[in-house]
Amino acid sequence: MTRAMTTAKTTHAAPQLTPAQLLDAGRRAEAEGRPDLAGRFYGHLTRHFADTAEAAEAHGALARVETWQAGAAACTPAAAPHQPRRLPERDPYATGRALARALGVLGWMLALAGPAGFPAYLLLRAEAALTRAELLPLAGGAVGGLVLGFGVVLAAHVARAQFDQADAVRSLVALERVRLGSRLEA
Repeated sequence: MTRAMTTAKTTHAAPQLTPAQLLDAGRRAEAEGRPDLAGRFYGHLTRHFADTAEAAEAHGALARVETWQAGAAACTPAAAPHQPRRLPERDPYATGRALARALGVLGWMLALAGPAGFPAYLLLRAEAALTRAELLPLAGGAVGGLVLGFGVVLAAHVARAQFDQADAVRSLVALERVRLGSRLEA
């Protein structure tokens, strides 16, 4: 009889959870304030189902849970003084932010080059007197360069603000998904 029970135990395998079930379990554990359990669910999902959409979401959630655990550990008096630092989550808008920064530099160069070109031209033409007909387009070009430069700088600031807002919305959506996931299960 013992042999039959052993054979029955070895042939019966544990049920396999789907990626969606693992992600849902991680969300529920996170919503219940159990980051250790949520981290185990998310970690299992990212290791064993790395090619799924749920694993991509679990990867971000795992970083969030690990940051949460590190913050909680730092608040306890028995925390280790030399904890390893975690790398921040990769910024999905890094390229856009870099382009906006480059656009801002270009704008400042235009804003400074426009007015600086007017005296430079006057110095180069120091031997010949300029007429009003020549001065008016030069002054207009200097003012136009200044206005264009400030417009480009403004556009760069708007682009950076847009990337910051998109990043904040992504974070809020992730938090809301966790919160709604726990409500749907209750």
